[in-house]
Amino acid sequence: MKRLRTSLVFGALIALVVAGGQGQVAAAATSAAPVTRLSDFNKDGFTDLIARDAAGSLWLFPGNGSGGFKANHKIGGGWNTYNALVTPGDVTGDHNADVIARDAAGNLWLYPGNGVMGLSARRQIGHGWSGYTITNAANMNSTGRPDLLARDSAGSLWLYPLSGNAVFGARTKVGSGWGSLVFQGPGDFSGDGRADILAHNSARELLVYRGNGAGRVAAGTVVRGGWGLITALVTPGNWDGKAGNDFIERIPGVVPDLYLYPGNNAGGFGSGVIIGNRWRQMTYIG
Repeated sequence: MKRLRTSLVFGALIALVVAGGQGQVAAAATSAAPVTRLSDFNKDGFTDLIARDAAGSLWLFPGNGSGGFKANHKIGGGWNTYNALVTPGDVTGDHNADVIARDAAGNLWLYPGNGVMGLSARRQIGHGWSGYTITNAANMNSTGRPDLLARDSAGSLWLYPLSGNAVFGARTKVGSGWGSLVFQGPGDFSGDGRADILAHNSARELLVYRGNGAGRVAAGTVVRGGWGLITALVTPGNWDGKAGNDFIERIPGVVPDLYLYPGNNAGGFGSGVIIGNRWRQMTYIG
């Protein structure tokens, strides 16, 4: 059996660079958020997390639908051969969560989820991606598939829409000046039914960029200032099964170190809840 090979970056942030420019792609507060990220690898209807440890093993941490985890499951070893990875949800249309990864040569690969906590054989879906930072974008253009966000070396942010069986459409520019931000696509965080972007800046502020449903966002507004240091920002969708889309962060140098912040589906969130210990060994969480 072939060993799956993928390597990743912190907090679902993924570096992709495009040689010579653009990456080329091969052929209300009490109701649940309507636009969410569902990354379901075991087909139980709950979103899950993928993590890679320092040894290069990839692990599935299935969500239990109420803010915690079921028993974790090892997907495979040898994932250090990839230098970037995204877990955007279902991009093939088969209702299984998928994985997208980039190798050292800048090739982009799709690993389709098999619905039973594993991945099927990879296939190439792009080339020339070597310098972008990318992550999941939920469904920012309202076409029904999760999209990808990619930041280039100049700090411009681009939306790469996906449709059909992981087919990329033409990219569109989301904005400029994103060079210093750690960002994620949580789905609808503000409660207006359109996918947004969450970002953490160098001033330790958490910002929300409200999406317009057509691939663009409004100027960022500060959700909360005085934020501490983080080593991972993860947007799992509606992790606790309550009002809105949530986010997870990892705190450096402490145990426990993984915290859930439940979204209220109105652009805010509740107090942090401990959901994990000793996640500092993970070089990717998403």
